[in-house]
Amino acid sequence: MKKSLLLIAIVTFCNISTGQNFSELSNYEFKTVESYKTEQAKVLSCANYLFNNPTNKDELNRLTSIQYIMKWMEGTPDYTFEIGSKAIELTKGNTDLLGLYFAAMSKVVLENEGDKLSSEDIYNQAEQILVDYCSKKENKVKPSKKIKKIIKSKKE
Repeated sequence: MKKSLLLIAIVTFCNISTGQNFSELSNYEFKTVESYKTEQAKVLSCANYLFNNPTNKDELNRLTSIQYIMKWMEGTPDYTFEIGSKAIELTKGNTDLLGLYFAAMSKVVLENEGDKLSSEDIYNQAEQILVDYCSKKENKVKPSKKIKKIIKSKKE
């Protein structure tokens, strides 16, 4: 009995400690150049949260994550993000897809920290992340025509 209570306590603690504190993220302000560096782990955690959960789960937390990522992207001195015509075509006016694309770009640069990635490299890897996410029906996201075309070509 004691072992099962201890196990329940440990599992509960792990779930609480690994959960995102989204209210903290929504109120966070990047005040210094250093603050962008210290928040990189949280940015990556937000991106992973977005890609590990369906779009209809905790919509407010998803929105908070995307806003936090976008604030970081706008001000980080370490990375420059190019939103070119290919990205616009990929997301085709769908703000949900565009937010996920921003999260994918952040994920790419942070997971490849130290690597010299071109804008093309970032785009290609971010596109792959977004296409993989959209290809899973359980994520309940409506892909753009371009993403549908890419998914279809991969199945052939």
